[in-house]
Amino acid sequence: MWVWSKRSALRQEDLWEERFHGNQNAVITRLRSGKFLRVDLYCEEEGEALELVEQFGGVVRSLTEVDWVAESAKPLPPLKIRDCLLVTSETNVARLHELQENSEGRTVVIIPAEMAFGTGDHATTSSCLRFLADEARRRRGEGWSMLDLGCGTGVLAIAASLLGANECEAMDIDPTAVSVARRNVERNNAPGVLVLCADLDDWIPGTSYDVVVANLFAAVLQRSFEKIGEALKAGGILILSGILQDQWDDTEKAAQAAGLAFEVVHRRGKWIAAKGGFA
Repeated sequence: MWVWSKRSALRQEDLWEERFHGNQNAVITRLRSGKFLRVDLYCEEEGEALELVEQFGGVVRSLTEVDWVAESAKPLPPLKIRDCLLVTSETNVARLHELQENSEGRTVVIIPAEMAFGTGDHATTSSCLRFLADEARRRRGEGWSMLDLGCGTGVLAIAASLLGANECEAMDIDPTAVSVARRNVERNNAPGVLVLCADLDDWIPGTSYDVVVANLFAAVLQRSFEKIGEALKAGGILILSGILQDQWDDTEKAAQAAGLAFEVVHRRGKWIAAKGGFA
């Protein structure tokens, strides 16, 4: 195992996050000075790391005697979503039982850290989960449907199902993410969740949904709003995230051109999450 490392100014954090977004082997760490960060990318082959040096500078070092599988399998602290969900990466049966006993009435959602985006701890995913919990509370007692575009681990569709949605469809372009999401659906016994492998650019909506959630790159959202509008029922709710603050103006304009508007816009750090529907 080899690791490529580079120190960079803190103001370039967004650039590095965009460049390595979705790469499970990339780690960005803010240094104590508050002015700099360090970017690390772990590589199986030395040649991969050296190519990064040629492209971006930085240094390469060899790593030995580290069980990265065991390290990545360590559970993250559980995430509380409103008064209804507790999202955990824990898989140990005894510890899960303890979590369930102390969940304060929340439904436990098990999403292990695997090779797919969306364990719930990232600001974009947790924002979507909070919007989704609020919407599920508003729709309590009535049947509703949900579409998750760019589902990653499937956490949003699974949460919707456990919160009362009677029909959930999730899709992702990455076959690995689709496999992970399907395992998580079974793991959480989430009824009515269908996970499909599809490219949003080629996808044609075949039906419409009460709630559509899209946690995607801003560029993908901007070119997909017309399709998203076709998939949203009249009076339905659209939840967006994955948008950096400096991308929001262009994203909102593209949504408005497709007849969509947002009544709630939340800023968490450098990320934007929004909830709205038809203007």
